[in-house]
Amino acid sequence: MKHRTWSGKGIGAVPLILALVVVLAGAFLLYRHWKSGPGTGGTATVPAAGPSRLTTAPPFSLPDTNGNIYSSARLAGKPAVINFFATWCLPCREEIPGFVEVYNRRRSQGFELIGISLDTDTRANLPGFLLNNKIEYRILFGDLTTTRAYGGVSTLPTTFFVGRDGEIKYVHVGYMDKDAFDEEVRKLL
Repeated sequence: MKHRTWSGKGIGAVPLILALVVVLAGAFLLYRHWKSGPGTGGTATVPAAGPSRLTTAPPFSLPDTNGNIYSSARLAGKPAVINFFATWCLPCREEIPGFVEVYNRRRSQGFELIGISLDTDTRANLPGFLLNNKIEYRILFGDLTTTRAYGGVSTLPTTFFVGRDGEIKYVHVGYMDKDAFDEEVRKLL
């Protein structure tokens, strides 16, 4: 009976084991980052300049849920929050009740909250989602042009806090709890 041995024609046992250990370690690190990273309940804070070093909130004109075009020019002189979300995004769904509560408490102070839905295949779910979550703030249908203008929004939710001067004061990527959201909104007022 012949024993198979690793020869010079193939990979040696030691290098193969080392390569396997490196791959498994890399997979473990990716998994840990994925479990705690933005978009999965974890959070990330982005400097006030925001993604791609934005300082001024880019203008947009997007359709609302009734098909009317809403221009960001209507936000001029108002403290505003622009939240990119989707109905299929679990962290988005988890933070919205707190956003609704803060919006209802602060809107009499001139505060505006705009939700930009990035739903595509799930767009039909939006009316029921708005009703179930008692969302009274304006919801718009986002597009690629707008996400690119805002620095390439690639993680949901992503929330921009915009001062009365139109400058982005703070950006939050990932889930944001009600108290942290309210604290940032108060800074805008």
